[in-house]
Amino acid sequence: MVTALLVAISLAFSGQSVALAEGVPNNVSLYVITREVLFFSATAGVWTSVRLDAGERILQRGADTNVAAVITNQRAIGFSALQNITHEIRLPDDETVESFKVEGNVATALTRRRALGFSAATGKWSDVERFQPGR
Repeated sequence: MVTALLVAISLAFSGQSVALAEGVPNNVSLYVITREVLFFSATAGVWTSVRLDAGERILQRGADTNVAAVITNQRAIGFSALQNITHEIRLPDDETVESFKVEGNVATALTRRRALGFSAATGKWSDVERFQPGR
């Protein structure tokens, strides 16, 4: 824990940002640096990197227990520490994220049109259309 805190402090002073998972046991870590998102799986002992496109901005991020997720202005990226894989789902320009939460083995996001869920067990996003009055 002390090492993680020192890494977080050094990244903060270098202009990089970090989101560390809370809770025990913690098997995932998430770092956001310029044009890249780094995920670490303690279970596999491996880093996974996802490059961000030019102009892509991080809107939300979180990590807990076995899952980490990032919401950008273009996509939702999920990472499973159990499976050591990432999966992404596109977010059209007109689909604004209203709510985002990472808790335990699940990441969820609500947009005006869809409910999104990422599972650490499957390593995949799932989505469903939300009810919209007048449609």
